[in-house]
This record gives sequence, structure tokens and C-alpha cells, in this order.
Amino acid sequence: MIPMPNPPLQTPDFWRVNSYGYPNYFSTGAKAQEAWATLLSFYDYAGRSYGELKGYWRSPDAPRVLDNHAVESWKATFEEFGLVYVISRSDQVSITPAGEQFRVAAEQENQDQFVWIGLNLLFRYPLQGPPRGRPKSPAHGQSNLLPYRFLYSAMRDCEDYFWWTELERIFCRVFSTSEARYAVDAVKQIRHDVYRYTSFELPTIKKEGAFYNSLNQVANHAGMNHLVLDQDDASEHYGASESRRRHSIQRRFLSLVSAALGDEPSAVECRASALYVDRLPQAPNFAGEQEYFDYMGAPVVALADLRSNTLQTVTVAGDTVFVLRAGEHFTSVSSGHPGRIVEGNTSVLCRVGRSHRIILSDDLSWTYLVIEKVLGGPDSVRLSLRRARPISNVLPIQEILGDDHA
Repeated sequence: MIPMPNPPLQTPDFWRVNSYGYPNYFSTGAKAQEAWATLLSFYDYAGRSYGELKGYWRSPDAPRVLDNHAVESWKATFEEFGLVYVISRSDQVSITPAGEQFRVAAEQENQDQFVWIGLNLLFRYPLQGPPRGRPKSPAHGQSNLLPYRFLYSAMRDCEDYFWWTELERIFCRVFSTSEARYAVDAVKQIRHDVYRYTSFELPTIKKEGAFYNSLNQVANHAGMNHLVLDQDDASEHYGASESRRRHSIQRRFLSLVSAALGDEPSAVECRASALYVDRLPQAPNFAGEQEYFDYMGAPVVALADLRSNTLQTVTVAGDTVFVLRAGEHFTSVSSGHPGRIVEGNTSVLCRVGRSHRIILSDDLSWTYLVIEKVLGGPDSVRLSLRRARPISNVLPIQEILGDDHA
């Protein structure tokens, strides 16, 4: 019998996200179109009073009546997606730069660009949420997880799908990047021996109500309201007492998912040796609301402009080690014995996993071990490094770096 990974997930909590569905312009479904129409009203009131927008939704001019509480819930949902925001006590509706890109992609009926922007914004969302008021729970307040980035990374590591049982019992209990690898290993094990799923208790007594509703919105948001993720119930994989529900990444969007996770735009499989979940960055910290929304809604690089910037590798003592060029792949943030902090573009450094060894072109005496990986901004990653093994033969590295380092 294959042993279960250790230690088990301990957090007696589950992911809680905002309560309305994703505004999918390309869906003919009534709920998706309702969400899209509601989003457009925020665009119509951009730069204007949030109170006036609430008044519009109570008026006969609105397509349906929404009370102030419902408008607040829609606002929080659109903020989760990085599209719009209202700073506390400001009474001004703001559209993010990425939110403008999102609307243009819809108006041009450019579905790939729409998905590309939507995924990039979802992958920025921290489980903590914006720095205002109380967090949804103590576990949320202490979380460093980017839940949608984690969920897609886990799917890529688990054959591009998840069962509802896996989301309920394992994935929704991950609140830290340190638990991500364990969760993926656990899912692989229970798929191999399905009766062992009971080793993972539900984080709540009742499956119905708040627990189901929140996880249902997790799936809805992650899939951009059934645009990127398919849903089926063709198999009782975990038995008759468990849900038949399964969500899988649509094959036609797999390359976009890979690129949004940091692989080359044309890649279908991960080219780094680490699992996707091993390469997860932590969520950044924010000084205030404006800094948070500037991060969430920063412009998304156009898919057509995404550069392929493949990291080259060498073998050192049997390990595959990335070679990073100063000024091209990274800049130095701080340096001192025995560690360093470097920063680089997400599309490059997201291929590097925690506990992976790297070589920096400005120090060919040592390899470095990645200790921590944190988003520095929407398009940047910071790596905290510790000096590891010395480099005894620099010739293969100099061949990669070229004449400047020969």
C-alpha cells in the first residue's frame, strides 16, 4: 500500500469567495448575461458616485431591482476579479486598467484575449482579500495563498481536472503555499485508492448551505462561468455517496492556462522539473486599499506581446539547475552572506520552484537554493535565496552565458 503523504491538512475551514457569478460575455446563459449586464452598469458610472449607481439599481430604469446589499455584493465580486473597485468611504466607482482591457476584448469578440485577461486577473487574487475590515475568517486573514492560481496549478499536476470530492475535502482546505504540494500528493493517492478519500474529513458538518454555495462560486469564478472549465457527471469515481461532479480544463484553453501560470505561450506541458504547485508564489502584502487595487487591476500584457524567454539549465551534481542572467532574468534586491533576494518577471521566474537550485550570472562561485517565492507585484516575483553548493566547473555555465562571462 502506498503511504499517504504527511503531515495532513489541519485547517478546519474552507475557501470563502464572493457570492455572485462571473460576467461571461461569451455565454448565452441567463446568469452569465445577468452578471455581464451588471458589470456594464459599473462601467457606465465610472468616475461617478457609487451612491448614484445604487440609486439606479433601485429605479424603474434598471433591468431588475437590486437593493443596496445586492449592489455591494456585486461590487465585491467584481473587485475579486480585478475589474472595478470602490475605495472605502470614497463614493467613487473606478474601473481598473485591466478592467478596460477586459471590456475591449469583449467588444471585439476576442475570446482568447478575454480568457487571457480574465485568467491573469484571477491568478492575482489573494485568499486574504482586500485590506479592509475583517477577513472572512482567521485562516483567511493569515493566508498567503492565491487560490485560483493554486487550483489551476493543481489541475495541471492532476491530469487537468478535479473531482468535487477533492475540492471539498482537500483543495479548499489549503491556505498556505506550504500545503500545496501535500494537497496534490494526497489527491493523487486517493485517486489511486478511492476508498481512502475518507481519510480527509470535510471542514464542516453540513455539505449544504454556505459550504456548498461558496465552493460552487469557486468553481464558477475559476472557470469564468463555464467558459474555461467543463463540468460533467459521467462517473461515480468516489462511490455512490459522493458527488459525480468533475471539472476539467477545456483543451482549447490549455495553452492559455499554461502561459498564465508562467510557461511559454505555446507550451502544453510544464518544461521545468518542478510541479506547478511547487512553483506557486505567495501573495504579496499590501499597505492599503489603493495599493491592493493597483496590483489587482494592473494592465495585463497582451497575449500577442508575450515574449518567450526560456531559462537554460545545466546539471550540477546530478541536479538540473536554472541559469539566470542578471539584467535579463533578474535584478538584485538585496545581497549578503549567506543569502540574497532577487526579482524578475513572473513569466520567467514562475518556472522556478521552491527548493529548486539556481545559478546567478553575477556569482559563478555558488549555486543558490530558493527558500521563498513571493509576488512583488502583478508581473514580478521575488525569490529569497540561500547559498547552496559551490560550483566546481564553470565552463558549461560560461558557454550558456556567452562571451561576457567567459
